[in-house]
Amino acid sequence: MGALAILGDDTTGNAATLLGQTINNAKQNCALTVTSDGTNNETANYWYFATTGHAELASSLITAAGSDFGLLTTNPNFNLTGLYHMYVKGPTSLFDYGDHGSSQYNAPQYALFQRDQVDAAEPWSMFWYDPSISGAFWNGLPLDHGFSFNGDQWVSMRSSWTDMNALYVAMKGSKLQGRQAHGDLDCGDFVLDALGTRWAGELGSGDYLSTGYFDSEAQNATRWLYYRKRTEGQNTILVDQQNQDVTANPKMKYDSSGTAQGSSTIFKPSSDSTSFVVYDLKCIFQRVNMVAHRKCLEIDIVLLGRRSHAESGF
Repeated sequence: MGALAILGDDTTGNAATLLGQTINNAKQNCALTVTSDGTNNETANYWYFATTGHAELASSLITAAGSDFGLLTTNPNFNLTGLYHMYVKGPTSLFDYGDHGSSQYNAPQYALFQRDQVDAAEPWSMFWYDPSISGAFWNGLPLDHGFSFNGDQWVSMRSSWTDMNALYVAMKGSKLQGRQAHGDLDCGDFVLDALGTRWAGELGSGDYLSTGYFDSEAQNATRWLYYRKRTEGQNTILVDQQNQDVTANPKMKYDSSGTAQGSSTIFKPSSDSTSFVVYDLKCIFQRVNMVAHRKCLEIDIVLLGRRSHAESGF
């Protein structure tokens, strides 16, 4: 943005050089960090980091030069990342697995959702405010969503979009590598919100300056010695106190009754409104020596939910 501001007055050529490098870098990284189902391939918190910078650059280029130079079309699925932003947030907070650290797509619900968030009072909301957009972002929006891209399999399930006391469960069973060293060994990991409280949560980042924290995602990486990053520090099954196999490729089966909330903030799902997810975690623990022999351990995690507040249970 600074280079754009001085481009016409810069006699050194540095601003033009910087822009040439920045645009290509953003197309290769910020644009492609979004997978085919809209999930950010690092973490929910790094979604903010990458998407904010990408949006600022695209908007600045459109304003100054009349073109986004491919930032908004390089990844044809980038528009779906708005859904990721909506479903990864529960009534109390994010499904903030791993490290922590404006809509151009004619999808008004994205802007409407952001107006209701705690960080809505920031400059972008003013600069990109569109008075023609109105209504309830949750109107017709399904309570549940399964993100099924092979590398980032996770689900989001809730009993309401507007009730702060709603039941919310998010769970993941994705590949463990390819996170730019921001992930955890956390297949089967989940968070649980109910009655305005997060009952099962995440520990989040370790100290970024810790020895070997970002060195590798290999099985013997120093990163996996830190409690917050190893399997032991996650909401999932731990076998023989060993870390999960970093090369594993778990499978997910998900389905939902497809219940959607209407425009009213008052909503009570019917008793047959249900969703489920099954993660097949066989071979996640194939490196664990089970006393006398080494073999694949077949484990299925099943999460079933009935949405009625009076009958909520798993």
